[in-house]
Amino acid sequence: MGDINVYSGPMKCGKTQHILNEYKRQLIAGKNVKMFKPSIDTRAGRDVVASRNGIDIPAILINDLQDLEKYDADIYCIDEFQFLKGDVKIIDKMAAQGKKFFIAGLNLTAEKKPFGKMSELLCIADNVNMLTAICDNCKSENAVFTYFKGGKNTDIVIGDKDYLAVCRHCFDELSEQSL
Repeated sequence: MGDINVYSGPMKCGKTQHILNEYKRQLIAGKNVKMFKPSIDTRAGRDVVASRNGIDIPAILINDLQDLEKYDADIYCIDEFQFLKGDVKIIDKMAAQGKKFFIAGLNLTAEKKPFGKMSELLCIADNVNMLTAICDNCKSENAVFTYFKGGKNTDIVIGDKDYLAVCRHCFDELSEQSL
C-alpha cells in the first residue's frame, strides 16, 4: 500500500526542505520519483522547487490534482499544495493503488483560515508533521502562524517578503496593531 505524508505549518518552517530531502532519499532507494508544484508559484523559477538554503529540484507544473494521474511514478512529491485545485480523493485513490506521497503546504492563510485543499488533505493523510518556525517578531521557537505585514487586496499574494512566521502571542499583538 501507498501512503500520504504531509508537512505543514507556517512560512519558513522547513516544509519544502523536508520534501526535497525525501525526494533525494527515494531516488537513492531506486524509486521512480516525480516532483510537482502549482504553476502559480514562480518564486524560485518556473519549473523548480527550491528551499531557502539553495537546494533545488526540477518540478512538473500542475494546476489541478487530476493532473497527477497523467504521470506514472512510485513517489509523488508536491510542494505548495494549498494552491492546487481539484478533488483530494484522487490522492487517496492513488495511495490505495500503492503510490506514495510527500506533500508540503501551508495549513492556514494569514487570516488563520484553512488554506485551499489543505484541510481535506490533512484528514486523509497517513502521517502529518506539523512544523514550527522561529518567530520573526520575538524569536521564540514556536511560530505556528503566518502573518501578512502588507496590505492585501486579494486572497493570495505569492511570495514571502511581506509574510512573517509568528507565534500566537505575536500574531495577536500584530493583528491588534493593524486595526
